[in-house]
Amino acid sequence: MTSLTGRLLASPSARQLARFLIVGCLNVAVTFVVFVFCYRTLQLGSLLLSAAGPAGERLAAALAGLGIGSIDAAVANFVGYLAGMVNSFVLNKAWTFEARGRTWLQMQRFVVLNVISLLGSTLIMFVAVDLLGAPYLPVFVGTVALTTVFHFIGNKHWTFADGSAGDLARLGESRR
Repeated sequence: MTSLTGRLLASPSARQLARFLIVGCLNVAVTFVVFVFCYRTLQLGSLLLSAAGPAGERLAAALAGLGIGSIDAAVANFVGYLAGMVNSFVLNKAWTFEARGRTWLQMQRFVVLNVISLLGSTLIMFVAVDLLGAPYLPVFVGTVALTTVFHFIGNKHWTFADGSAGDLARLGESRR
């Protein structure tokens, strides 16, 4: 008799989920390292404003007028998030879902999933925490859990689907 763990690991979907979670942990690490490098070492926001010349000086002055002394954290967060997304796409395509071909379409779908997830999680945080006053940490943890499930299902059945009957893009289409 095989153990429950052994049977789970024998399941292709369970292996994909395990790989997906490993990639997710790596994405957090990549995002964090890039964020810290861009924020602490490069001070990327200030660097970009400086490189923009007079337009950057006007923008910096306008921001200062609003009480915003720096955009370093926001720019570093954006770049770190993009680095995590690239890492996620590459590893999930090649290792988690072992998807072949159609890279441009897969990339577009991947970005759509990420945008939907970002907007949805932001809306949940806004309503639950900012409007209703719920404690942020449980809401954040729940939101991460929901978006993880959303991403796994979306990536498995849409982004990296092999075009088989499980492809979400084909749902609702009539069969000929």
